Amino acid sequence: MLNPGIAESFRRVGHDLRAWTPGEAAPVLAVRAACGIAVAMVVVQALDVPGWGAAAVIGAWLGGVGLLTPGTRTEPGLPLLIGLVGAGGVALGAIDHPVPLVAAAAVYAAALTFLGSVSNATGVTLTVSGLAFFLASHLVADTDALAAAIAVCGGGAVQALMALLPPRYRWAEDRRILAGAWRSLADDAEALADDVDVPFRTEALAEAARELDRRRALPSAIVDARSQMYAISTAIGRVASARARANARDSDTVEFQSEALRLAARLLRHFAAEITAKRPVALDWDELLEGLAQNPVATSTGTIPVEISGLLRVLHDTEGYAARIATGSDEVVADPALRYARSQVRESIAQLAARLRWSDPVVHHSLRRAGVIALATAVGVAWPFGHGYWIPLTAWLVLQADFAGTLTRGVTRAVGTFGGVVAASLLSLVIPHQAMALSLVVLAFALLAYASRPVSMLVFAAAVAGFTVFQIDLSGDDALGAAVDRASSTALGASLSIVFYMLMPTWQTRRLRDRVADLVDGYSDYARLALDRQAHPADYDAKLMHAVIDEVRDKRAALATAADQAKAEPVAGPGPLSADAVGAEAALSRAARALVAINASVGRGEAEGLPGVDDFSQAVDAAYRRLAALARGEDPPLPVDLEEAARRLDGQLADGDAETRARRSVLRWEIDNLIEALDDAGHLMADWHRR
Repeated sequence: MLNPGIAESFRRVGHDLRAWTPGEAAPVLAVRAACGIAVAMVVVQALDVPGWGAAAVIGAWLGGVGLLTPGTRTEPGLPLLIGLVGAGGVALGAIDHPVPLVAAAAVYAAALTFLGSVSNATGVTLTVSGLAFFLASHLVADTDALAAAIAVCGGGAVQALMALLPPRYRWAEDRRILAGAWRSLADDAEALADDVDVPFRTEALAEAARELDRRRALPSAIVDARSQMYAISTAIGRVASARARANARDSDTVEFQSEALRLAARLLRHFAAEITAKRPVALDWDELLEGLAQNPVATSTGTIPVEISGLLRVLHDTEGYAARIATGSDEVVADPALRYARSQVRESIAQLAARLRWSDPVVHHSLRRAGVIALATAVGVAWPFGHGYWIPLTAWLVLQADFAGTLTRGVTRAVGTFGGVVAASLLSLVIPHQAMALSLVVLAFALLAYASRPVSMLVFAAAVAGFTVFQIDLSGDDALGAAVDRASSTALGASLSIVFYMLMPTWQTRRLRDRVADLVDGYSDYARLALDRQAHPADYDAKLMHAVIDEVRDKRAALATAADQAKAEPVAGPGPLSADAVGAEAALSRAARALVAINASVGRGEAEGLPGVDDFSQAVDAAYRRLAALARGEDPPLPVDLEEAARRLDGQLADGDAETRARRSVLRWEIDNLIEALDDAGHLMADWHRR
């Protein structure tokens, strides 16, 4: 029987080869980036420095790839930075002696990989810029290294200027990030309308918050909407909690609450479309509310339950933010550039310093990439034919931090590049080798690559191969032999990456214990704050609560990523496998949803604490500590009798005034859900401890 991880890897390879997402295409930006290459060609021709041509075009090419990479902002700073880093790569890659060149390749790969772990934008910038290192020997063929480096910078500068040209959809990436968070909340609301026990799925919220918080400048509406994501999530949780409490009593009430959640989902999706569409459609609140207002629960009392009215108020505020973002009428909130740069540098240094330990996977990946690039560079230097540089170039692009990513990227790039070099080599037999004809072919391949960059990795790899063949590698009379050589070099580079990963792996399956335990610790912090708010509402610190929520979301996202990567790994335990970790996370998420409802039941301005909550909170804290020990495979402390702690708390909550009746009712209901979920998580993790 085939190993499940290998079967999943094959499935992902097939999906990656067939992947086609036309909705992500950016034709205007692709044409503009291709025009940047044309401008670079014209400028080199006008200055009469033909030796600079290849370097300037490569600089413009790399700057355009950075702008078309999904998840990057279309701002001029990115191609400028790519040009600068690429210039450094040209200077290092121009070393003539093989031994220093291989050493430089290892250091360059390790440094860029480690520094690229700071953020997604940094990783994209350094990965794209690193290609200049492997192309350096061709870029300095007709000029010196300094002139080639300057030309690469100039090409990046040309794309920076092109990024400023209209049509320019301002804040497009930031709008997309916020819209993704709203769609994630909509999915959550829709799922809760059908089943109140579905687990949290807040990875998109964590990613959105993290990315938006890194921006130096944003419209004030986006800043406000980013902060309001907490309120939306809380309001949805309150309605879901009310639906769960009514589940066994009144089907009409359940349907009313479910309809409110579905309404929230429709509104959030509308707001997401409004801030990302060029011509947003106006929102008709009367039409949307008509179905909700006709519900029998609403008309029998003449009022809407407080949970639903609170959700509608939050969504009304969200509508205001969406309208402000869509019209672009807001002022821009920006930190001073120098202060922002200093804070980013300090944060990046602290982040990198925290990763300077042998157990960190970023260090493992940096060393693995250094090793495979050094090996690929040495093989490329010794390659007996004329296209050995394709070996380290392919290895640089293929090797990823996880096995599944390396395998899928390796196969996709190898297949795409093979097809691209064969097609380009055959095309070179019929294309006149004249400057104008070759320039037009280069631009055609560049346009195809830019257009397919966010759409299909397979087509993009083929277009990049064709661009490279016609730009810097079109020589000799044996086009068919050159095509075989390029394809062989590409296949060898991809194979080196995959084999090297197998020899020096970082299996996420081995890290699932720690990921689950980290998430348990985060949920424990949240439980402590949520219950403390019930006991001492006057001491509630909203900023601290938001910080803990962000931390939990980051840890959830880290576990979700690790579990997804582990699913495609051809390894087994000891400890939990991907499905085990996902099951435990689902139980922990149900417990967290109960805590969200407990936290949301305390209104603003309430100062009266509930008796007995402090003692119950200590019992819950002990239960989470036991779960963390079970997850890590350590000897756990003695189990805690949460049911007995809940009975004692229930006795103390029996008496109270009318003002706290709703809070006491929510607390009683949700504590039962909390205990049940924590017990389920404990049973699941106990099996890991015995493995």
